[in-house]
Amino acid sequence: MRITSIPATFKPSGGIVTQPTAEAVEPPPAAPTATDDLYAAWQNMTAKDTANTPVAQLLTLLGIRLIEVDPEGLEDDTIGSFIGKVGEGIVVVPRTMPQADREPIVRRFLDQIGTEYKVLKERDPKGRMFREARLKIECFEWCTEDHSEPQFADDIIHAGQPAELELTGETGDRVPLLHSRLGVDPFSPDTVQRKPHVVLDDEQSMYFLPPMQALEFADEMTAFADEVRAQAQRATQGSEVPKPAAPAVAELGHYPWCDTDACNTHRYDASDGGGTYVEHIGATYDMPIPEAMSVMHDQLLSFNLAADESAVDASALLSFNSGGEGTTLDVAETDQAITNLEAALSALRAMRAQMVQEKQA
Repeated sequence: MRITSIPATFKPSGGIVTQPTAEAVEPPPAAPTATDDLYAAWQNMTAKDTANTPVAQLLTLLGIRLIEVDPEGLEDDTIGSFIGKVGEGIVVVPRTMPQADREPIVRRFLDQIGTEYKVLKERDPKGRMFREARLKIECFEWCTEDHSEPQFADDIIHAGQPAELELTGETGDRVPLLHSRLGVDPFSPDTVQRKPHVVLDDEQSMYFLPPMQALEFADEMTAFADEVRAQAQRATQGSEVPKPAAPAVAELGHYPWCDTDACNTHRYDASDGGGTYVEHIGATYDMPIPEAMSVMHDQLLSFNLAADESAVDASALLSFNSGGEGTTLDVAETDQAITNLEAALSALRAMRAQMVQEKQA
């Protein structure tokens, strides 16, 4: 939500706003007090009556308060603002502005008000008015904000369900480290914020990332998580930090990931024109099983890369096995397997945390 120059106590939407630097002077109670009566009295005044009535009396008649603030208390390019309606409104003008310039601004605001809430801002020294209406707009399916009622444009944002990164502190409390959520601020001056983006909050600052930048950040977080995991494993094993592995260099006719001793060279039948083709096999990773558990081949999961040059599609596939029964996965299917494994790992971690919880009395 963007900060405005209107004090929060007078903003119906409850937005965080800049406070005036001097206390407002309460006008005497207006009479009649009913909004409709005030508005009727205002409408019944002739143009001559209005012109001849001092501004202070008009404000009292309409139940409007005038607050004078330092220029920095107003938004950029704003030289005056109004929020509210007849009977409960506020006009804000800079105290450094000459009286001859302030009075026309106030009168122009009064000409615009009625019995419905409005936000009016004057940004043009020539007196051009900019009206900010209460709006009702279509919402995104992921938005958790309530847009069922019209809102002021400055207050409209779309926000998704946040993701939280927390750490357990010394006292057992969860300490927030990082938050992320989807967001759209349709009336922001920042073009990034006007489109769907990711909002990152590190408890100190907020960062607004367009989709591609958010994906890059996610990759950096993944690399960071891998390094933390490796550090934890080294701490557990008490081993020294291993040297970085040399980049893989493919032998001629093989992929960089090939286990060339395991790759198989086959010959085509003479009826197929003869020649040879290679069945490429990558290094295999076997996930060990817990002690006393029995599965085929003594592995919970096993996977390796493979590519068959004789196949119609000779691209690399992931050979994904469990207990001896397996399948091959393409890129999209491998991504889905990764998602499923990550979800299973999250569930495993959650259950591990629950193992130390005591029964409720």
